[in-house]
Amino acid sequence: MKKANLIISALLILFGGYYVYLIGRLPARNLPNTLGIAFMPRLLVACLFLLSAILFLGAAFNKAREHFDPGISLREGAGVLFLTIFVYFYVQAMSLFGFILTTPFFLAVLMLMTGSRKWKEIVAISVVSPLCIYLFFQKIFKVILPGGSLF
Repeated sequence: MKKANLIISALLILFGGYYVYLIGRLPARNLPNTLGIAFMPRLLVACLFLLSAILFLGAAFNKAREHFDPGISLREGAGVLFLTIFVYFYVQAMSLFGFILTTPFFLAVLMLMTGSRKWKEIVAISVVSPLCIYLFFQKIFKVILPGGSLF
């Protein structure tokens, strides 16, 4: 596992370098009172570099204490297949009903899949999170999230 973490972190750092190169090629157009076209890509690549460096340093200086079992059970495989199909239908439903109406259902199913059974918590997070995300993107990033074609 140690060798795999070193290789993956090195590849992610190389990918981040290529990403920085692509950010440098972005056009220099900018709307007044906005963060600019390259803000979000720079933030993402900074997070990628930070997390890759943590993974690299952790793999380089720590002893491997875990055992890795590459086998996947039938239940885990079915869960991955279900999640893939569910995400596809979520994206399709978002184009019809919009971000605000479809995301609470998506989050509720994800929380149920991960083992949460507290219904008050599921409802609260599923309703409040999309509203916060919507307001955050609308007010700070000035990005319009998908609206549905039916509503």
